[in-house]
Amino acid sequence: MYLHTRLLLGILWVTTLALCASAVLPFLFSKSDVSRETDAALEFAALLHNIESDARTAPSPEAALGTAAHEIRVAGPLRHVKIVLVSSSGALLAQTPTSGLDGGWLVRELPRIRQRELSYPVTFHGSAVGTLRLYSNPVSELSELEERVRSDILLMAGAIIVVALSMYWTVRRGLRPISRITDALTRLAAGDRGVRLPPFRLRDLDMIGDRFNHCAAALQEAAAQRLELTRRLMQVQEEERTRVARELHDELGQILTAVKVDAAYIMRQTRGKFTKLEDCARDIERLTTQLMELIRGMLARLRPHGLESMGLKVALEELVDSWRTRVPERFRCKLTTEGPLEALSPELNITLYRLVQECLTNAVRHSNARLIAMHLAVEAADQSGRVPRVWLRVEESDSLAVVAPRAPDGTGLMGMRERVEAHGGEFRISAHASGFSFEAWMPLQDILEEVQHA
Repeated sequence: MYLHTRLLLGILWVTTLALCASAVLPFLFSKSDVSRETDAALEFAALLHNIESDARTAPSPEAALGTAAHEIRVAGPLRHVKIVLVSSSGALLAQTPTSGLDGGWLVRELPRIRQRELSYPVTFHGSAVGTLRLYSNPVSELSELEERVRSDILLMAGAIIVVALSMYWTVRRGLRPISRITDALTRLAAGDRGVRLPPFRLRDLDMIGDRFNHCAAALQEAAAQRLELTRRLMQVQEEERTRVARELHDELGQILTAVKVDAAYIMRQTRGKFTKLEDCARDIERLTTQLMELIRGMLARLRPHGLESMGLKVALEELVDSWRTRVPERFRCKLTTEGPLEALSPELNITLYRLVQECLTNAVRHSNARLIAMHLAVEAADQSGRVPRVWLRVEESDSLAVVAPRAPDGTGLMGMRERVEAHGGEFRISAHASGFSFEAWMPLQDILEEVQHA
C-alpha cells in the first residue's frame, strides 16, 4: 500500500463514519420529541375528557363549573396551547398554567405569528353553563425550535471536532514514518554511519528506506576505507620517520663523529705551531658539536626512543621538559596523567605523543598563554554505558595580554584530527582569550580487559 492510498482510505473511513452518525443521531434525538408530542396530545385529550365527564355528572350547574375549573387548575402546562374557562357572563374562572417558554433570539427575529382561538361550550344537562376557550401558543413552539437549533449547532460543532481529530489522527498515523526518516537523516548528518531504517508497510516509504539504507551503508564503507587509509598513511609516515632517523643516526652521525675526531687530531698536531690552523680546527669541532646536538634533537622529534624503552608517561615528561628548557620565558607546562597508560597499544602511544607534540608546537608559535595544562587519562567503562577510552585535554590559560589568539596551522589541526579519527575518536577545539583548548578521546576495545584480567 502506498502512502497516498492509506491517507485516502483513512479520509474515506472518517467521512463515511461522519455521514452515518449524521444520519443516525437525528433519529435518536427525534425519539424524545415524538414522545413529548404523544404525551402532550394524550394529556390534552385526557383533560378535555375529565372536564366533560365531571360536568356531566355534577349535581348542579355551579358544581359543573367548579369541577371543570378545578380540573383546569390542577392540570400542568399544556404543550403549545392554553385552556381558559369563562362563565356565561364572561368572567374568568380558571386557566392552565403557562409553560414558561417566552422565546429567545429566534422568536424576536421571526415575524409575529397570529394566535388562534377556539371555543367550546361546557354543558349541564344540555344547557351551556360556561365556555372553554383554547388558544394556540406559537411562542412555545418557536422556543422549542430554538432549543433544537441550539442543540443541532452543538451537535454539529462536536461532529466537526470529532471529524477534525479523526482526520488529524489518520494523517499523523500515515505520516508517522516521516519522523523516523527525519531522525535517521539527522543522525546520519551528525556522523552516525550505522543508522538504518526498518521496513515500512508503505511501498513508497519502503523504497525511500531502501535507498537511505543503501546510501548509509555506502557512506559507512567509505568512512571505514578512509580511516583505514589514514591509519596506513600514518603508519607509513612513522616508518619513514624511523628510516630517516636511522639514516641520520647511522650515516650522518658517523660522518660527524669522524669530522670531530679529525678536528681534534688537527688541534693536537698544530697546538703551539700553527695557531690559525688550530683555531680553524677548534671552530670545526665546535660547529660539529652543535650540528650533532641539532641532529640529536631532530632524532628525538622523528623517533621518540623513550616510547619503546620507558613508556608513554616518561616520553611525554621528557618532551615537556625539553620545551621547558628551550623556551623557559614563554610559558610553563603542566602534565598530569591518570589510569593505566602502560596498557595502551604502540599505535595509541605514538598518536598521543604526536598530539602533545603538535599542541606544544602550536603554543610556541601562536599562543599568548603563560600556562599549558595537559591532562591524559585512561577511563574505564561506567554504568551510563560509556565505553573505555583514553582522553587528552590541553588547555592554555593565564594570557599575557587580552588579544584575539591566532589560529593554529590548519595543516597541524587537520593532522591531529585525522590521527584521532583514525582510532575512531573525536577531536574538539575551542578558542578563548588566552588561546586554544584541545580535547580528544579515543575508544579502547580490549586493552582495559587485559589489564583487569592480569
